[in-house]
Amino acid sequence: MHESSLTEDLFSHTMQHAQEANAKRVTRVRVIIGALSDATPESIRFYFDSMAAGTIAEGAALEFDRAPGKAHCTACGRDVTINELFDTCPRCGAFALKVIGGSGVYLDRLEVQT
Repeated sequence: MHESSLTEDLFSHTMQHAQEANAKRVTRVRVIIGALSDATPESIRFYFDSMAAGTIAEGAALEFDRAPGKAHCTACGRDVTINELFDTCPRCGAFALKVIGGSGVYLDRLEVQT
């Protein structure tokens, strides 16, 4: 269910930007999935396709890329890249990480026909 609401937000942003561009058709959507997100390309594609049925986004190609997880270590004060939500700081080994990026699903690029 979590991926359904993420995809609903993604679809809403897609349609908003398409409307602002006076698009007749959405042809391609590039999506960034954060490494700390539990979302998968397959589930996003499933939900997006079901939401797009009968709209200008029906049949749009979906492309996916990954964004690294980012965190700030409150122990050593550095911003670091992490692969898991509960990683230790790769610099000092502390469990004092505050996630600052890479935990969501983002609309990166949209191609439309006008």
